[in-house]
Amino acid sequence: MKIAGTNLFASISATTQVCLTDDNGYAILVKCSTAGGSETDVYAAGCLLVRTDTATLYQNTNTTDGAAPTWTINGTGASGASGALGGSGVSGATVSGASGASGASGASGVKGESGASGA
Repeated sequence: MKIAGTNLFASISATTQVCLTDDNGYAILVKCSTAGGSETDVYAAGCLLVRTDTATLYQNTNTTDGAAPTWTINGTGASGASGALGGSGVSGATVSGASGASGASGASGVKGESGASGA
């Protein structure tokens, strides 16, 4: 169901229309049908722009009224800080096994012959 409205939008270009302005005449609510909203001396700081072809809401994050707008997608928060890393786990105990028994001694070698007696 469509609702009959007042159609407050006024065209400022082929693709951009202004709905509301502030006391200084700068736009505070705008819609565009394609990439638009690049005009200077038009947008208030904080102006909201609805891009109807992509269903995206932008906010002018430039802090000077009338300056070239800096459009930032609204509704997507910045990433939060990373959490602290967990501590190292406890090291496991070192267990040494008992030493094994010594091996048996090897057999003695064969005794060689005695040498000749001196003269």
